[in-house]
Amino acid sequence: MKPDFRVVDLAQDLSNKTAKNVRHVAMECDRDDRIDALAKIITVYGGTGKIIVFTQTKNDANELMRTETIDNDIEVMHGGIAQNQREVTIKRFKNGKF
Repeated sequence: MKPDFRVVDLAQDLSNKTAKNVRHVAMECDRDDRIDALAKIITVYGGTGKIIVFTQTKNDANELMRTETIDNDIEVMHGGIAQNQREVTIKRFKNGKF
């Protein structure tokens, strides 16, 4: 399935900047369409790998976690979450628990 949106390479030449198995994807979309666009990116590029999504605000992260559009197990991590819970979340992510 080919994506029906334009992907923008913001990083350019990541050969010496990131691990070989990390893929950076960014795309331009209207704010109201961002959850649907993210769901498409995850469907097209996600496979069985791990995905980290950076959001602009804590509220955006919480909204993403609550969405039913993305059919994946999601956990949120931001400054509003207690440090010990953030550490648990990182460990669970590394161990492939979500």
